[in-house]
Amino acid sequence: MKSFHQLVDEILELRWQSSPVTATFDGIHKYDHELDRLDRDFLLDVHEKEKYYLRELKKIDPTKLTEDEQLDHNVLTNALEVKLKEFEHLRMWERDPSIYINIPLYGVFTLILREFAPVGERLESILKRLYQIPRVIDEAKRNLKNSPAIYTKIAIEKAEASINFFKHFVPKFAEQVPKLKPHVTKASMAAAESFDRYRRFLKEEYLANSKGDFPIGRELFDYKLKVEHMLDWDADDLLEIGESTLNRVKDALRKLAHSIAPTKDWATIVEDLKSAHPSADELLDYYRREIQHTREFTITKNIVTIPPEEGLEVIETPQFARPTIPYAAYMPPAPFEKQQKGFFYVTPATTEEQLRGHSIYSIPIVTLHEGYPGHHLQLLWANRVNSKVRKVYSTSVFEEGWALYCEELFYELGYYTDPRIRLMQLKDELWRACRVIIDVKLHTRQMSFGDAVKFLVDEAKLEPVNAEAEVKRYTSSPTQPMSYIIGKKQIMELRDKYSGNLREFHDKLLSFGSIPVKLIRERL
Repeated sequence: MKSFHQLVDEILELRWQSSPVTATFDGIHKYDHELDRLDRDFLLDVHEKEKYYLRELKKIDPTKLTEDEQLDHNVLTNALEVKLKEFEHLRMWERDPSIYINIPLYGVFTLILREFAPVGERLESILKRLYQIPRVIDEAKRNLKNSPAIYTKIAIEKAEASINFFKHFVPKFAEQVPKLKPHVTKASMAAAESFDRYRRFLKEEYLANSKGDFPIGRELFDYKLKVEHMLDWDADDLLEIGESTLNRVKDALRKLAHSIAPTKDWATIVEDLKSAHPSADELLDYYRREIQHTREFTITKNIVTIPPEEGLEVIETPQFARPTIPYAAYMPPAPFEKQQKGFFYVTPATTEEQLRGHSIYSIPIVTLHEGYPGHHLQLLWANRVNSKVRKVYSTSVFEEGWALYCEELFYELGYYTDPRIRLMQLKDELWRACRVIIDVKLHTRQMSFGDAVKFLVDEAKLEPVNAEAEVKRYTSSPTQPMSYIIGKKQIMELRDKYSGNLREFHDKLLSFGSIPVKLIRERL
């Protein structure tokens, strides 16, 4: 029988060999010249190998492992079980046309963004990946069947937004190596043409036949809660938590709004506050200054240890990602790379409508959520874990729960005392409570797509266009939208039971990686 460490190494090697783009993202660079194979036979072969490894993992007696190995065994076993079940029941490689866009896009973009090797070396890998994009698009056309119409519409939008990335962004980057520029430009133009053909195929041929259903159903939803996130709550429990949180936050918003402007409701005040924003020219610098403030506050208040040799760079959101990132987002450093620099995306704004999304009263919340001590700091800790398994396998409940918890933590510690910033924070928490309810009801067939959009507009006061974009994302990410509120709740409950000081609690909490809180609770 194979040892546990041997199994870990073989399973991770299969992860990277079967998905070179995942390997690049993880910081494993021996497959940087390859793009994922997505033909049916290859995918089925990988699936059989994963079934074999799950059987082998279950032969291991966890009581004979160290405590850390037991954590790894639990995390890895659950990750494989969920992946196998989703492969068989959801079959996203047959149903989600966006997969065949995301893999080439991020396969190239990650090599551009992360400076782990000389630019010439990375461009050689980019060139080889560009040559393989037509093959990926051909695999899409052979694999796809019975997609939900909403998935196909999302893919059409993504394809349209991606064409300019290949036409302009990649050739511009190639200017740094003149001898490679002509080859990269030619291959990149061919990639743009492949994406355009794919867009036309989806729009003119495939959309009319996209009659599939996106809800995953109650059984699979509860399974993901139990196995992927290791929650003791099922869909009914989540609904109860979401609805009670919604009512609690609405009440807090009403009281706070009355103290700010007695004649106005909270939604009207929020709209008024949006008119205070940086100019388009100073937008990125405003975020940079605010990030520095949150980092300094984290240090001054002794909230959590900041690992050495790290950095966070504010950059414009890449063109292809802007349709799904209207304001800001975060891209973490790779767990297996020495350089630990994260990237804070800010989507450029030119119109007054766009700038209103960057209110000076909401930017502090966004920066601490995405940067310090939110996603950036937490994922730096996860990358430092002395475990290959927990460097790469995670639950969104911990990651998103931590970032939302940090919003409340900074209020508790007095980072912002202005009630207008608190109003913006509560407004966002209300939106996250809506996510729990929609996540459950969408995927257990209690709410239609249109009803979900209306719910966000009515309850969270999102603009209809932004509400629609939100719900589009929820359709293909079941159990992720609920992660914020549920993860925050778990961390708050854990903190209430911990007897040490705050920094000690945070350092211990983050030292395990982005794993289910239930496993951390058992160790603490």
